[in-house]
Amino acid sequence: MTGTPRDEDKRRREQSTPDRDTNALRHEFVSAQTHDPAEAESIVTSFYLPHRLDLQRRSDGLDMEFAGLRLGAISVGRLTYGRDLQVSSETLENFHVNIPLSGRALSASGPDERCLTGVGEAAVFVPGAPAKVRWSADCEQLWVMIGRRSLEAELEHSLGRSIVEPLQFAMHMNLTTPVGAWWRVALDMVAREFDQPSGMATHPATSRHLERLLLEGLLLAQPHNYSDTLGEPACASARNAIAQAVELLEERPCEPWSSTTLARAVHLSVRSLQEGFKRDVGQPPMTYLRDVRLRRVRTVLLRAAPGTITVGAVATRHEFWHLGRFAATYRRRFGEMPSQTLARWD
Repeated sequence: MTGTPRDEDKRRREQSTPDRDTNALRHEFVSAQTHDPAEAESIVTSFYLPHRLDLQRRSDGLDMEFAGLRLGAISVGRLTYGRDLQVSSETLENFHVNIPLSGRALSASGPDERCLTGVGEAAVFVPGAPAKVRWSADCEQLWVMIGRRSLEAELEHSLGRSIVEPLQFAMHMNLTTPVGAWWRVALDMVAREFDQPSGMATHPATSRHLERLLLEGLLLAQPHNYSDTLGEPACASARNAIAQAVELLEERPCEPWSSTTLARAVHLSVRSLQEGFKRDVGQPPMTYLRDVRLRRVRTVLLRAAPGTITVGAVATRHEFWHLGRFAATYRRRFGEMPSQTLARWD
């Protein structure tokens, strides 16, 4: 690596951030070298996650080199320790993919899963379990950390609905398959910045595109518990979900529905719910709900005996809280004021 000499126990950090825009991705470049195990732990902990280095003879030191780059929800780093050792961490909060560039690594996730990887392979770790990785002395790896929320949100976007069970990947990943090799090419575009900085990977437009490529690519390249569903046509299942949403609004119109709560109830994304109602119903879900409520209010008013109820009581029971606005909407819909409807009982 360039920069700090190998025999100098010192780390160098360079940070580049875009303009302070709330929609901009956060970028951070880190380059570090050390012979001190404690400092090595600190460097990797600050970039990835808390962990512990297990050296049989800790006094022997190590020859650690690290370069890393953050792209929004994704952190990519190249790491070598120059000796055999074990890295262990407690329960993971995010997804991790470890890719040997040389040497071999023996990885463990939880109490049961084991995975031996070399060049052309990777180990995929999922949130919720402890992890251990045994490095050979000649092992250098690309470590990729992907934010759980971002990856699951990308999956929901692709499915067109919310997910019920946590996303679970197979642990061993083959990077020589066509789609695996494609994902590796996208990852190499980021890793190239470690040695030949061009600024392209950290440009706002490019970095957003790379982040999306890596999220989508992993979901397509590595088998997981939603892989079969991801490959199915979404039309039939989406139409069934929209029909279920319509049924919920018809049966329970007095509940305080929102697009978010309705989408969650039928396991759709809000976007898919909106698109499905436009396609199958001809209007947005909340517009349809308002019409259902108006029809229910009219039915109650028509059947009520004089003096037994008030328009205001019926309106608020059906989630119309602004009575003036409700009366105007009711008149546009039915051609008369709600009080006139109530007075027509005989």
